[in-house]
Amino acid sequence: MSHANACLTPAGRRLLLVQRVAAGEPQAEVARQMKLSRGTVAKWWRRWQECGDCGLADRSSRPRRSPRRTDARTEERICRLRRRTARPGG
Repeated sequence: MSHANACLTPAGRRLLLVQRVAAGEPQAEVARQMKLSRGTVAKWWRRWQECGDCGLADRSSRPRRSPRRTDARTEERICRLRRRTARPGG
């Protein structure tokens, strides 16, 4: 979900951006006129080409994987120790 002051909203400026590029305007010119970086224009254009209008939606910033995550057995042991040593009311 975009925040209230976001300069690129999925249904508004992102759609306008891809429509202008699709109409043949150079990405650099669209970026300059919309006061965006060329990389931002390229990102939204690529996502729109791959997924259509759905590609203009915000994506989660959650990592897809956590290679250094603590293994489940160790995590459970830590939780047990914390419950055992937890102070009442704190």
